[in-house]
Amino acid sequence: MIGKLRFAFAFALAILVSACATGVVRDKAERFEHGVAAYDAGDYVTAYVIWEQLARENDLAAMRNTAHLLRQGKGVEKDSKRAFRFYLEAAEKGLVTAMANVAEMYLDGEGVERNPQAAAAWYANAATAGLSIAQMKLSEMYEQGIGVERSPERSRALLERAARNGYVPAQAKLKTMGVPVADADPAAQEPANLDDPWRGGGTVSGAFKGTNTTALSPSAPTDVKHMSPGEPVPAAINERMPPNDLVQMNAGFAAYAAGNKKLAFATWRNVAARGNPEAQLRVGLMYAQGEGTGQDMIEAYRWLRLAADQEHPKAPDELSFVAAQLAPAERAIADSLVNVPVEEAPPAP
Repeated sequence: MIGKLRFAFAFALAILVSACATGVVRDKAERFEHGVAAYDAGDYVTAYVIWEQLARENDLAAMRNTAHLLRQGKGVEKDSKRAFRFYLEAAEKGLVTAMANVAEMYLDGEGVERNPQAAAAWYANAATAGLSIAQMKLSEMYEQGIGVERSPERSRALLERAARNGYVPAQAKLKTMGVPVADADPAAQEPANLDDPWRGGGTVSGAFKGTNTTALSPSAPTDVKHMSPGEPVPAAINERMPPNDLVQMNAGFAAYAAGNKKLAFATWRNVAARGNPEAQLRVGLMYAQGEGTGQDMIEAYRWLRLAADQEHPKAPDELSFVAAQLAPAERAIADSLVNVPVEEAPPAP
């Protein structure tokens, strides 16, 4: 009897601890969003106060954004040295967008003594984790022999990898070189502006759209050809799909094929919100690739995980790739969102 009581107590305690942890994660996410809202409203002082406090609580994305504001002198006195320290801490803890910032500051001698070799090393870490901007920047360094021994072969390989990932500047550079770009999609990834915290990126100075930050992972695939959201559903699965879902899925495919990816995203999200794993897979892919919506790796993880939980055969590989791109704090947020009931999706436009 005593053993049973101990087990019941331990089980209840585990549930309580789990609930508290989820509550803390959600609280941090809400505070981070308040910082985003303040930034969007031009209230950089409030954004800095919120993000700097979260940075002290070991939130990696907040460290990066605090560094952005310090680097630009928005809401706080400009301080490149402090900005570098925040970037470096986030980078050392696995935030790949911060790795790119550390590399750039080493390369430019901003806030730290110039060190091209260190810059190349940090770009290499980020490139290995799949960050397209870092792949292209490291390609340029190999091309020019800056911080590394000159190697046209490595330069070309890195450039092609970034292009395959959908990075438009890399695709454009290959085209100027007369190199065919396989499966190039100019709308797949918009150029980034990394100086803008939390908003979409393309030069190497800040963050990506939403939470599409990446974490260094030795197992992170870097050269994998990913499924296209427009890949058709097998006939056998279509036959088992509810009629209303099938009609909307086909409408989404038609919109995608016509180049109207926003309509395809909205249409598939309606179906995904009803629990359809085919639609959940495609919504996750569109969030991951930034097609028809802003690129957001946390939302990509959420929808791909929902599809994987329903044993969609193609979801696990895509989910693994996205999971490898999330910092630990972001992964915790993503896991907590998976358990939150999906709200009723807005009707497709």
